[in-house]
Amino acid sequence: MRVKSILLVAALGSSSVPIATFAFAGEKGEHSEKVVKLESIPAAARQTILKEANGAPILKVAVEQTKGKTLYEARVKDGKDEIGIVVDAQGTLIGKHSEKDEDEHH
Repeated sequence: MRVKSILLVAALGSSSVPIATFAFAGEKGEHSEKVVKLESIPAAARQTILKEANGAPILKVAVEQTKGKTLYEARVKDGKDEIGIVVDAQGTLIGKHSEKDEDEHH
């Protein structure tokens, strides 16, 4: 927990960091996430996210490094819920999940 607090304080304390970056070291390995623009991710990943969003508003896109793999997660509005769509750089759908469930577990 202390490492998380230190990293968060460091990220918030630096005005030269225009994009929020979070890094967590846990028992399951390294995980880092960086908020990016949809236009900046690989075309295949972007196309799959747009297809899976099915016209729903895309609220946020992040690039994640998990156990040495690069994944892209989009948070989309689905009625009252928000859905996370996770794809790899080749556009393969890794999974979809409710962000409400994820937020409740943190």
